[in-house]
Amino acid sequence: MRPTQETRDQSVWDLAGNNVRYDDLYGKNDSYFGSEPSRLLREKHGLLDRTGPVLDVGVGQGRNALFLARKGFSVDAIDTSLVSIETVRSLAEREDLPIKTFHAGFARFCAEDRKYSGVLVLGLIQILSWEEISLLDQKADEWTGAGGLLFITAFTTHDPSFAVSMNRLEKIGRNSFADEQGNVRTYLEPGEVLGIFGGFTPLHHWEGLGREHRHPDTPPERHGMAEVVMRKM
Repeated sequence: MRPTQETRDQSVWDLAGNNVRYDDLYGKNDSYFGSEPSRLLREKHGLLDRTGPVLDVGVGQGRNALFLARKGFSVDAIDTSLVSIETVRSLAEREDLPIKTFHAGFARFCAEDRKYSGVLVLGLIQILSWEEISLLDQKADEWTGAGGLLFITAFTTHDPSFAVSMNRLEKIGRNSFADEQGNVRTYLEPGEVLGIFGGFTPLHHWEGLGREHRHPDTPPERHGMAEVVMRKM
């Protein structure tokens, strides 16, 4: 069985279960993925029910959680990177924002009967194996009650990096690849995102090339993206 999100090659994960790759990225740059929220969240956050908390799965450096908290939403934020969690906790305390942080991956996170009005899965699908995506589907169902929303972004096979991954990385599943360190890249077929999460129906769906952007250590790039907001029936 392939290693899971929290037990991959030791060059990516340390003995305490921390994602040292992202610890390193976040430690070198305070906004590696930018400081603005996801376009999907910025444009569609009004669909969320403010009476319930929101779960940000893979909070990173907090751009989406901070955006919601500044608008009055209560947010639970989880991440396997300790640097990520410490950064978001510090920012939330500084601004007195309603964000609770949890140093955990989604596989081990326990909501303790807490139901979320929304779950953010933004920028996560593409770094998961199909086994992990299936587990995330189960977790999303556990975390949400009737009417709960999922906000999802994912890479599609129209992404320019898809051909590169096919040629250079080990194939570990359908349109899914891994490098020697265990870093995964999974691409969805057009429209496939709509069938992954059972029990949810789409409210918004868009696919195409995202805006041009760059990270501190990459040239400008655009991704083939799928964006969807889904409601639990």
